[in-house]
Amino acid sequence: MALLLGISMGQGDEPTQHFDVLITGGRVVDGTGAPWYRADVGVRDGRIAAIGRLEGAKGRETIDATGLVVAPGFIDMMGQTANPMFDDPKTSLNLLTQGITTINAGEGDSAAPLGDREAAEIGWQTMAEYFLALEQKGLPLNVVQTVGLTQIRTIVIGEEDRRPSDEELAQMEAMVREAMEAGAIGVSTALIYPPAVYATTKEIAALAKVAGQYGGRYYTHMRNEGARLLEAIDEAIDVGETAGTPVHIYHLKAAGRANWGKMPLAIARIKAARAAGMQIAADVYPYQMNGLGLEAFIHPRHFAKGREQLLSQLDKPELRAEIRAEMEGEGEWENWYRHVGKDWNRVLIGNCADAKYARLGGESVAAIAKEMKQDPWDTFFDLVQAQSFALPQTMSDANIIAAMQEDFISYCTDVGPAGESRSVSHPRAAGAFPRVLSRYVRDLGVISLEQAVSQASAVAANEVMAYDRGRIAEGLAADLVLFDAAEIQDHSTPAEPRKLSTGMKHVLVNGTTVLKNGELTDKRPGRVLRGPGYQRSRAPHAVATGKVGPGLESIDRVMRRFMERHPVPGAAVAITDGGRLVYARGYGYADVAKREAVEPESLFRIASISKPLTATAVMQLVEQGKLDLDAKVYDILNEYEPYLAEGVEFDKRQRDITIRHCLQHRGGWDRDKSFDGMFQSAKFAKAVGEKTPASHTAIIRCMLGTPLDFEPGERFAYSNYGYCLLGRVIEKITGQKYDDYVKEHVLAPVKVDRMAIGATLLEGRKDGEVRYYAPYRGQSLFSGDEKKIVPVAYGAWDLEAMDSHGAWIASAVDLVKFSSAFDDASECPLLEEQTIETMFARPPGLAGHDKEGKDLPGFYSAGWRVECDKDGKMASVGHGGSLDGTNTKMVRRADGRNFAVLFNGRQTPTTDRVAEAASAELMRAIDTVEEWPAVDYFEGKLEPAAGAGE
Repeated sequence: MALLLGISMGQGDEPTQHFDVLITGGRVVDGTGAPWYRADVGVRDGRIAAIGRLEGAKGRETIDATGLVVAPGFIDMMGQTANPMFDDPKTSLNLLTQGITTINAGEGDSAAPLGDREAAEIGWQTMAEYFLALEQKGLPLNVVQTVGLTQIRTIVIGEEDRRPSDEELAQMEAMVREAMEAGAIGVSTALIYPPAVYATTKEIAALAKVAGQYGGRYYTHMRNEGARLLEAIDEAIDVGETAGTPVHIYHLKAAGRANWGKMPLAIARIKAARAAGMQIAADVYPYQMNGLGLEAFIHPRHFAKGREQLLSQLDKPELRAEIRAEMEGEGEWENWYRHVGKDWNRVLIGNCADAKYARLGGESVAAIAKEMKQDPWDTFFDLVQAQSFALPQTMSDANIIAAMQEDFISYCTDVGPAGESRSVSHPRAAGAFPRVLSRYVRDLGVISLEQAVSQASAVAANEVMAYDRGRIAEGLAADLVLFDAAEIQDHSTPAEPRKLSTGMKHVLVNGTTVLKNGELTDKRPGRVLRGPGYQRSRAPHAVATGKVGPGLESIDRVMRRFMERHPVPGAAVAITDGGRLVYARGYGYADVAKREAVEPESLFRIASISKPLTATAVMQLVEQGKLDLDAKVYDILNEYEPYLAEGVEFDKRQRDITIRHCLQHRGGWDRDKSFDGMFQSAKFAKAVGEKTPASHTAIIRCMLGTPLDFEPGERFAYSNYGYCLLGRVIEKITGQKYDDYVKEHVLAPVKVDRMAIGATLLEGRKDGEVRYYAPYRGQSLFSGDEKKIVPVAYGAWDLEAMDSHGAWIASAVDLVKFSSAFDDASECPLLEEQTIETMFARPPGLAGHDKEGKDLPGFYSAGWRVECDKDGKMASVGHGGSLDGTNTKMVRRADGRNFAVLFNGRQTPTTDRVAEAASAELMRAIDTVEEWPAVDYFEGKLEPAAGAGE
């Protein structure tokens, strides 16, 4: 028990505390606003385990914090989107070097939900699916997410300037409902931008009300930040009161010199609402320049038919004249040209898509016009068409300071991770939080270090309802930052907006160091911090179906804990003992969006577990005298003419490859030296003039024309292509389609009738088959769609071509039926005992022995991976399977117990192969069972879904 608690006994029986990370000698600024104190901090299992004088304590990692401030991780109250980190975790560097450990993503736009067309490309549609993708890929920092009004309005209505119908509003409310149940923290708006600008207060309140029903909040970039600032605050309060939700105002400001005097009134308005019981707060960023797309200078009415239509018409002189007149006028709209005093010198340009202007980034519109010898208005319109990002100088430092001094204020970058977004061209992307600590705390002294830290951590954590972090206290999440208060400094400028801040030494996210001595560690411990609408009883690990034999509850607990630690959507496990099905369980979701639970008999792509099926079929033909293991493959498949690229000679060693070589992966192909021929479909199809995906004929012709990587029979090198050939051999000898033969002669004898060859595309998904979730995208393999980007599990490779090495779909129950057929070789319905012995035999040479000739502890026989015990006896045989979106394992143990574990996701931030990790835990759990139940669930139909928490 002491070891479990991280305690061991040292000399004199004094307990020694053990931590994952031990931080010593730092100045702790704990996030509460209390004065700093000096202490050590111990972190264990992602949480703060101890604070104080931890003399004698041990840490797997020890950080000397002498001279450094130790503070809770900062929260970026407007971090836009996590998507850049999804594509490249290194885009988090601009945030981590500021001490940001959590971003609040979504400002009107949100990464989910998506419309049908975009979802088909991206791979997720609902918020639940998006969160799963984030967690599967892993992030360097945490994310909280709002669902955006702009996002759902565009899906349902488009970019039109009109109100939703009752039916459309109901659709929008349903999208908010799904997002909140998935774990979004509320609804967000950006009301100065089309099409959100067309939404009425009533429409906004209706959506916010749905969020409020789940405990969510309303987050808003208000409708006006200048002349009608106070009215915009009133609208935000009105939405909150109508919807019954707290309100958070993004990047509070009074834009335009004429409106600077409104900031004290705005603060007073917020404080009065708070005094009256309204939960309302705001954030700021510490710059006098705001940042927005330059098109925001144009009156919103011009976007009523969509942004693209406006941009396409913007060359017309009469339209330019009309827009200019509006901008120079005094109408009551959010006129940013008026906010900068109608002075193009006060509008800096950041990112610009037009190469002729790109070199002038950081310059004003006026300066660019002068350089280009243009009228400033022509330059403005050209820059709008080039989708430029603007940095209008509209705010006063005095107002920023006034806001900072309020205890309900937190901070934001209004950018988030530094991907390719044009908003990254604002210096706040890399400098916002260090600028608070350097300019406003250290240099000007307008707020204390303790207040700034509290606002950046605890206050912000409360605003996003991340109540388990934001403070340094025992038991809370270990999001921690260590910085030098004397050195912390922002360096980014409009001309160099990506220049990183300095002084942030170490950053921990959920107890794992992600920034060490200012450098990324490439760890991905970040999580989606779900909001109050998320029901943990619906988490994948809490959803289970099927049967657990008496006395096997410990195995169920192992699987539930595994699912809790690893963000995979669903799994199925089946176990036999002495040929009896004693455990058949489904976990999590077959379809995340529809909340369809995995059943024990749900069908999964089993990938390379297809090989034992093919091997069994081949051994049957050998047993029947129709095939010889040492027969030359290309003597049988003699109809294929090699395709030889220019300058390539035919490798005559190809003619020496035997059936045995292919079964044992000794054919001479090494994908680590050259490539895997089964994943070269586009290349091979092009070479022989076929449409993609390539046929078996094209693949074989091209592989015949490719030199081997080693002498056939010399050694082991895993090869999918060898099993592709075996499938064709089965067809040539039997005159049947490969899968028809296997169904009739391998599966039917063991009473398996639902297995089939799977389909590449989602529309080919079989009844009872799960969906596959992989956080990657790739180029479509199919003719006509070659330039289309698709979810990698649905179209980036050709499953059907993998028939004999990786295309079968099966349930966990199906697989243990098949594997348990070999438990008693003398009674096997598939093969004779001597044939089974041959199938599991150790291969010769380096495939089964080391360089000294000693037996390897594990080897690949004929279609099976064999593991031996310390005495060299067979301990288990089995096979794994791995494709994007699926990971599987089938094991037949020497003690007569078989199990199969199947997942509809392959990877997590901590493992690339979840099935391998789970099977190791299942093996140990099976070893601990003292008495096996006498039940046999093969005899009766397994019960339907039992629902959550069974």
